[in-house]
Amino acid sequence: MRVLMLFPYAPLPPPLDLAGTKRNLPFFLELARRHEVSVLSYGTPEEESLFRNSYGRLCSEVRFIDRRRPRIIGALQLLWLLARGRSSFRMLYRSSMQQAINEMTASRQFDIIHCCVQMFGYFRFPEGVPVTSDTHEVKYDLLRRTAKNTRNFFWKLFLYLSYRFGKSDEIELCKKFDLLIATTERDLNLFKQDMPEQNMAVIQNGAGEGFFEDLGIEPEPFTMVFTGLFTHLPNSQGMVWFLRKVFPRILEEAPEARIYVVGKSPTRELLAMVSESVIVTGFVEDVRPYMARSQVFVVPLLAGGGIRGKALEAMAMRKPIVTTTVGVEGIHLRDQESALFADTPETFAKAVIRMFRDSDLRERIARNAFVTAQQHYKWAAKGGELDRALCSVVETRSPKTSKKINTWCSPQKPIAVGKAQQS
Repeated sequence: MRVLMLFPYAPLPPPLDLAGTKRNLPFFLELARRHEVSVLSYGTPEEESLFRNSYGRLCSEVRFIDRRRPRIIGALQLLWLLARGRSSFRMLYRSSMQQAINEMTASRQFDIIHCCVQMFGYFRFPEGVPVTSDTHEVKYDLLRRTAKNTRNFFWKLFLYLSYRFGKSDEIELCKKFDLLIATTERDLNLFKQDMPEQNMAVIQNGAGEGFFEDLGIEPEPFTMVFTGLFTHLPNSQGMVWFLRKVFPRILEEAPEARIYVVGKSPTRELLAMVSESVIVTGFVEDVRPYMARSQVFVVPLLAGGGIRGKALEAMAMRKPIVTTTVGVEGIHLRDQESALFADTPETFAKAVIRMFRDSDLRERIARNAFVTAQQHYKWAAKGGELDRALCSVVETRSPKTSKKINTWCSPQKPIAVGKAQQS
């Protein structure tokens, strides 16, 4: 099957597989195992060179579009859109990307076009070719939840307006696709409320093979870790909440406690909280050693969308998790069995202290979560789910290709995604 994959940002190899690339890259690799895949992505010439050197041999064709603009131009465009009551999602659009779509689809006959984000619905695609889209989250719902937990008035207003103006756009964009893929049942149900007739499926994330490896590093007593990309507002919001409201309560019971805050682009607010007990690392090549040396993995998120890959990675590394309910939405974890859930500063602190003091609890929670990760969250299995979903769309649109479908969707060997980075 000939597949054209569209990426909103470059699907770079580890350790640069940040944020949504943690989902996009494994799915690309899995589809490339099975089919003839062409790639069209936004990205700089440097990113294109890195991608070609890493994965070019897996592709039938590779094309990158540099979407960079001076920051002042981008800021003015954003303000202009909001002032006119239009969605900020439109900032993804570039006429050069539309031209590239036209040229690539004119020169090669694709069986299916797969977009890695629903905002590609702004573009035009050739008639007769099925187009599917992945969704990392319900974007308008993420904006609404984040606005609710934002204290700064101007940020709250900006996020709220982005939600109000973006919701209708996102819904209309999603309706254009022959199949819309959600990462959790919650996301699917949210979409279904506004698009009851839309063809949808749920395909969750996985954890990279490297997270299932035993690094041979002993956990440090009374140590926690959080990993995340801090340009993603829910990550910085959640960690500030934890350090201000939860961590002082933990220190009252365990003065020797400390936390590693690991991830790219920590905010000034986070950096101002650095101390002997709060280690903010910034970008690291590999998050696994930091995770391995912790006794407890914390997920203190107050808002979010989609599925939190950081929790899946902690499960694969046998790290006992203390989390808010939001922090593990859509993941097969149960309170008191495979994680401890807590939604207030007091209960969160008490849960962490319980983990510190009870080695049997840590072992039981970590073991149950690890088994769940093995059973449900391997990328090879998720890639197979995506493969079958895309083949089904092609077969539905083109029944004559049913014989080919059986050949296209034959099982393939699992792949290793590589090192781990912050999400």
